[in-house]
Amino acid sequence: MRNETWAAVLISRAGLRLIERLRAHKVFDLWIPDRLRNAVLPSMGSTHIYNRPLKDLVRDKFHAYDHWIFVMSVGAVVRLIAPVLRNKYSDPSVTVLDDAGHYAICLLSCHGRGGNQATYDVAKILQAIPVITTGSESLGVPALDMIGKEWEWSLDPSTTIPVMSRMMLDNEPIGVIQESGPLHWNYRDYFASRVYDSWTSVPKPVMDEMKGWIWITHRHVPPPDTTGNKPILIYHPKVLSVGIGFSRNTPPEDFEQLLVQTFTEHHLAVDSVAQLATIDIKQGDLALRTFATSHGWPVVYFSAKELNTVVLHQATHNPHVFHVTGAMAVAEPAAILAAQGGDLIVRKVKSERVTMAVGLLNALD
Repeated sequence: MRNETWAAVLISRAGLRLIERLRAHKVFDLWIPDRLRNAVLPSMGSTHIYNRPLKDLVRDKFHAYDHWIFVMSVGAVVRLIAPVLRNKYSDPSVTVLDDAGHYAICLLSCHGRGGNQATYDVAKILQAIPVITTGSESLGVPALDMIGKEWEWSLDPSTTIPVMSRMMLDNEPIGVIQESGPLHWNYRDYFASRVYDSWTSVPKPVMDEMKGWIWITHRHVPPPDTTGNKPILIYHPKVLSVGIGFSRNTPPEDFEQLLVQTFTEHHLAVDSVAQLATIDIKQGDLALRTFATSHGWPVVYFSAKELNTVVLHQATHNPHVFHVTGAMAVAEPAAILAAQGGDLIVRKVKSERVTMAVGLLNALD
């Protein structure tokens, strides 16, 4: 997971005391007006002076950080950030502090971007009172958009969070179908008696009783007709490993084309890809690195000896590949090894220059 970036803004000398205390525990960029230039202590770290209207600074820098701390009134912050807000998925979190440090208020992106936790962290350092107003925290029910955050699960864009969140707040029954992914995730215990490993394992009375569903799956398929028109929140866990074999001078678009074709034909979610895997002699290949980077996927490499340890009936033996690389096969054993011995759910498929296979990481206790 990448390091999250923080920024803090203050407009008065009183706020410097709070910032100095925070700086002892967190690394962040500090933005202060030019008139406070002489008040900044050298030990306070990365500090930027602004000599233009604060609204212009916020307009230009707001989405450059993951978390913001404003030391000023809530009303002032609302007016500053209102013109630059986009949506709950891309806007950074905002925590507001009063000059005395009595309160830390989560104002924006409290769930999806981790604003509540950021506010708790700041409040703990300053011994301030955290002010959290999101319904799930207030009423002690799960925050649905935080379920997969710990494991970096992807929330399907078709999901309607507001409808499902209202149902949670109204205490309406919601069931869970978990087809893949770690078994320990945020709030799982809350749903314990209503978690099933497949749609077919749900008894009809339960299917009728549930008002909505959380579906944790690596597949990209429509829900069964038995769900009716009930809302479904879909999470894609990072559980797929794509094994790749390829010829020299293969362009990045060849990888992309075969991936799209393979995942479409086998109804798999690209958002569930955890990593790519191949033989170690391909380390340094620019095209593969370009393809992986474009999706934000790491690449793991295995030696020919490691690839050959995969039981032969699990992978297709290719004499030509063995002659060139010393490995009896690449795509299939690489997918299995990267999936930590999980199931090979897509056997080798190939284009002119590329072979691909997909492994599924088994559920982790």
